Amino acid sequence: MKANAIKHIRIIILSLSLLIVSAGMSMAGTFKASHLYNLSDFTGPLTYSWGALSVDATRNEVYFIYQNLVKVFNENGMEIFQFGDDLQLGQVLGAAVDKNGDIVLLAYLEGRSTIIKCNYRGEPLGEIKLQRLPKDFADFNASQMVSRDGLLYLASHSEKKLVVAEADGTFVRGYDVFDMLPHMDKERNDIDLSTISVDQHNNILFTIPVLFSAFILSPEGKLTSFGRPGGAPGRFNVVGGMVSDSQGNYLVADMLKSAVIVFDKDLNFVKEFGYRGAQPGNLIGPRDLVIDGRDRLYVTQGRARGVSVFQLAYD
Repeated sequence: MKANAIKHIRIIILSLSLLIVSAGMSMAGTFKASHLYNLSDFTGPLTYSWGALSVDATRNEVYFIYQNLVKVFNENGMEIFQFGDDLQLGQVLGAAVDKNGDIVLLAYLEGRSTIIKCNYRGEPLGEIKLQRLPKDFADFNASQMVSRDGLLYLASHSEKKLVVAEADGTFVRGYDVFDMLPHMDKERNDIDLSTISVDQHNNILFTIPVLFSAFILSPEGKLTSFGRPGGAPGRFNVVGGMVSDSQGNYLVADMLKSAVIVFDKDLNFVKEFGYRGAQPGNLIGPRDLVIDGRDRLYVTQGRARGVSVFQLAYD
């Protein structure tokens, strides 16, 4: 009887395991990423390597920044305007659009980063200065900017610090990412932050490649991490940018794998897509990700592959 009981327990455990695996496979099947096109101008697809991206969700326009040049694309991925090539704005690091339709730029000018408000043509209207910074952030020098829900999210990759500010530059809150990380045998300069993004719950998302980890930082300052090194599906090699879609899935670029790795809202691995190759749906060295209000994913790449656009879908 004892042997039979053990046998029944093993059968139950096996059945539960199969159910869990089946559920995981079913979940993976609900997520699809279909390549749509690459961002293009009148000569054809862009042939830049990497660059910075941002999305104006209200107007469904995409901003691509390369050195001092800002290119604006419509919702069909075609360039409709560009500015910044006269160097008047300095080296442009990032772009956003405020609720009035004005363009807000983060630019490196005269030895420091500067936030510049421009009209829709990219002509400067004035500077937005950060105000009421606490002592620990007095010398904050931003290298990236994201705008969401009327707030500016600024990252200093050299300092490993983040600042959230009102549209007029008034300080709201700040985070010293290095001090928030668990104890480790690394110096501040050993840590590199990826580009940041902000999800629909105002969590700041980023990765740290040297730690093989992705991070979710809540507005309250709670830091959640996930990720493990390795070559198997769902493991990290050299990670880049990270975004969240409308379903709460997290998408992480892996430059070495040349793939985008997808996790669900509970941080369970779902699938990978892209992979190195010459076909339109392949990726080479994907680094930065942005996502628009229609769950279209924009991916910057190396080797002059420009920006690939994927439509995310859920069955």
